[in-house]
Amino acid sequence: MEKRVLAIFILIVCLFSSGFADVAFAVNLDSLKKDSKELYMHGYMVYKYNGTSALPTADLSVSIWAQSFWSKTTLVKTSPTLAGAGFVKYNSANDEYESATGDELEAIYAVGFQFKDVQPYQEVKLDVWFKLAISKIDMSGIQPGQIGTVDDAKSALGDSYQKYVDETYYWDYNNSTIQAVINEINATIAGSRKIYEIVYATINWLSTNMVYMEHEDYPHGRLRASEILNKTIDGKRYGVCRHFTEAFTAIMRGFGVPTNLYNGLVFYDMGGNIGIIFGGGHAWCEVYMPPYGWLPVEVTISDRYLRDIVRVGMISEYYYLPTYIESTNSAPKPPEKPEENFIGAYWGWSVEEPPLGTIDSLINAIKSIHIINWIMLALIIALAIDSYLIRKKIKAITHL
Repeated sequence: MEKRVLAIFILIVCLFSSGFADVAFAVNLDSLKKDSKELYMHGYMVYKYNGTSALPTADLSVSIWAQSFWSKTTLVKTSPTLAGAGFVKYNSANDEYESATGDELEAIYAVGFQFKDVQPYQEVKLDVWFKLAISKIDMSGIQPGQIGTVDDAKSALGDSYQKYVDETYYWDYNNSTIQAVINEINATIAGSRKIYEIVYATINWLSTNMVYMEHEDYPHGRLRASEILNKTIDGKRYGVCRHFTEAFTAIMRGFGVPTNLYNGLVFYDMGGNIGIIFGGGHAWCEVYMPPYGWLPVEVTISDRYLRDIVRVGMISEYYYLPTYIESTNSAPKPPEKPEENFIGAYWGWSVEEPPLGTIDSLINAIKSIHIINWIMLALIIALAIDSYLIRKKIKAITHL
């Protein structure tokens, strides 16, 4: 009897511990979020058809949100009307996008449009409105000793580990230029395998050896990490956010640290009557840091003062909205489909009221009515009902 009771007790403890571990993990991630907001966003995107022959119909797809634990969007309205929408992920095996669920690591929410009778060099415009639930990310409470090693990450990710450390076309870390940087960084941490130390040492290297300056990458839309780190001005490498992220991802993967790249939007919290405003497009990375899992990391750190403020994490005063996540890439190739002849021309985003004619706009209008107005409306309705009842009573009495 005592053995049975003991066995049941041990089973309960194990089940409770397992459940508590899951809850603790969720709480750890939630503890990184602060100043949560609900915003209504309006974005416009203009594309130019760069083909020389007219198209009877042309399809165009755009990603508007990438999976993350700190942000979520709900589509409210589009113009023109959607031809399709849903979560997809990139399959590198066949170079195609396939269906995905919203909770998958590499899921992006894409919307599709179809245009009729598109003429050479014609511009087409898309408008998208969505509701955004988003939080700032504050990782200042995470201490170096709380983050595991490369071997811990490999064990936690299992069979998928290799995918996130593979060398790719743009993250060509076996190139001698990048290997020299990796060796230089490795020497500063005495060969440590601790992920926090590797990440911070790489950010420190970027803040010391790279300056924020537009890189000459025309006519290429993108440069390989080795090309970025191989060119200097006054002894320093240079680039903007997209170049910092390419270099960082290649270096991290060269160390065996699982790393992906995010593209997205940033918003500034101006406070007071101004509130949250759109700041522009941006790129950053995410790194697998056991036991937390995948965490976002700001890597466009071009001076040591900002390095000391941010350390490993995000700039905690900004809201980051990921619109695309990338875990692999291949060499660019000429477009094969008509819609691939569309090139991005202009775009812009703003924080606005919900679009008119939607349920969200009605709800927002109701919420925006001052309490005094609701009280006055209630009094008017009460007086109207009272007047109706009095007239009804008088009418009943006069007919006796």
